[in-house]
Amino acid sequence: MSFKVTVITDLEQWSKWRDEWDDLLLNSTAFETRVFLSYEWLTTWWKFFGQGKKLTVITVTDGERLLAAASLFLAPSTLVPFARVLRFVGNGNSDYGDFLVRKGCQEAAKLIWQWLFANKSLWDVVALHELPSNNEAISALRKVQYSSEIEAIVLKGETCHRVPLDSRAISWRERASNSLREQLKRRERQILRNFAVQFSLAQSEGEVEQVMSQLFALHRLRWGQLGQTGVFVLPKVRRFHIEFAKQALLRGWLKLHWLTLDDSVAAAYYAFMCGDYSGFYTCGFNPAFAKYSVGKVLLARVIDEAEREGAKVFDFMRGDETYKAEFGTVTQHNLHLFMWQGNKFASRSAATFHKFATWLALLVKGKAQR
Repeated sequence: MSFKVTVITDLEQWSKWRDEWDDLLLNSTAFETRVFLSYEWLTTWWKFFGQGKKLTVITVTDGERLLAAASLFLAPSTLVPFARVLRFVGNGNSDYGDFLVRKGCQEAAKLIWQWLFANKSLWDVVALHELPSNNEAISALRKVQYSSEIEAIVLKGETCHRVPLDSRAISWRERASNSLREQLKRRERQILRNFAVQFSLAQSEGEVEQVMSQLFALHRLRWGQLGQTGVFVLPKVRRFHIEFAKQALLRGWLKLHWLTLDDSVAAAYYAFMCGDYSGFYTCGFNPAFAKYSVGKVLLARVIDEAEREGAKVFDFMRGDETYKAEFGTVTQHNLHLFMWQGNKFASRSAATFHKFATWLALLVKGKAQR
């Protein structure tokens, strides 16, 4: 089979690959990465966060089909300004990243690494963050021979909890902890007794804008009580998520749930379902209703719907918060791949700083979650 490597360097060029990208996503090995490797997520992220960065999307075709792609960008290091770092498009906002590879065509992914090694003058450090444990990038790297002056290390990242689902067998609720099951029953009775209760799901772009604004406010309120800012503090981040959520709604991926008690939004969940994968990105709830465990009550409804719709898993994504284990989760860890050129001072220095910064961020976040 003859392969061809093409590098996409701007959004206009990328737009011409949209149909091929959708076909690759549909027929790829991607599972938890599907939403984050979609054309919609990647190009919307680039629209909001691509300024000052060099788009470097490496594609591999066989003349007819797109077989593999790596959505990357090159930018000066924020820690060592004279060094250039190659990262995933979506870095910092995506819970997962990886190479996108067609099923049965894993050999094509090797050409991505071969191109990067043949063009190592372009980069000083490759820093690929939030790789799921079963990822294509590291798998392909292990099959490629490269110069001894290139060095690599993989760091263990955050824990990811997920609830296995099988609506034909036993419900997830039966596998949840006894204390959670009792808590849900008690809280559901209490809110039905004390409030006019409504569970809702966004069905229109207008509802998406309205509920996302409520989500941002609840998220900020929740984290503000902990002395933290949350992930939506920057207006650009909020605009990015609203625009992507609208596109996800059109694709049938968006699961934007909210719970209203009387006239107040008590909780909201920003979640996705793509194929048989379901998971939630983030949530917010009103501390005024904390004694009713409104976050857990709504989350249980979100998981119920995913199970009814045939999802194989409900993913909590990154984070080792203690409440997640109550839902009967299994765990895996994300990975962080660093690669540098040992014979270049800029490359060695930047790799050292970026590895340390990643390790420190993981340590701080881990302690905050305990």
